This record gives sequence, structure tokens and C-alpha cells, in this order.
Amino acid sequence: MGSVSFPTDAHAILRAPDLDSAERAYLGLMPDQAHIDALVRRALGLSRVADAACCYALSMTLVGLRLQELEMDEPCATAHRQSTLRNLRQVYASP
Repeated sequence: MGSVSFPTDAHAILRAPDLDSAERAYLGLMPDQAHIDALVRRALGLSRVADAACCYALSMTLVGLRLQELEMDEPCATAHRQSTLRNLRQVYASP
């Protein structure tokens, strides 16, 4: 398993030019349980740094979403993912 570079990888989801690119970045960040666990560990480390609150919030949100998806069948997970990523990108883009 490659190392997780959270700030770069997770923010790629928010900076992606379109929803399909955001979805690819999202699935690339957390393709399986081992990557989800690594991101949780990284987020917990970031939570101890005052200026990392945004990264912590985003990472825990993404982990929660991905864990939900793992319980769904693929068509449902895809629809849920696209809707959620669209909303998440709008929220983080708001001033």
C-alpha cells in the first residue's frame, strides 16, 4: 500500500475540474479498508495541530462517506458518492 499524502490527495477531490475527476480522486484516496484506516490515523494526527482543523474535518467526512459506501451495492454507492461529492465540493467552495 502506498502512503497517504492527505492534504494533497484529499484536496484534489475539492479542486477537481469536474465531478468525474473528483470521484476518481476520492476512490484513489480510499480504495479499500487499509487506505481508510491509514487516512483515519493521519486525520487523528492532524487533529492535534490547531491549524489542521479543516483537514481533520474533511478527512473524517470522507472516511465516513466511504465506510457507508462499502455497505452499499455498486449502483447505489455510485449515485450516493456523486451526490455527496457534488455537495461537499459546493460547501468547501463557499466563501
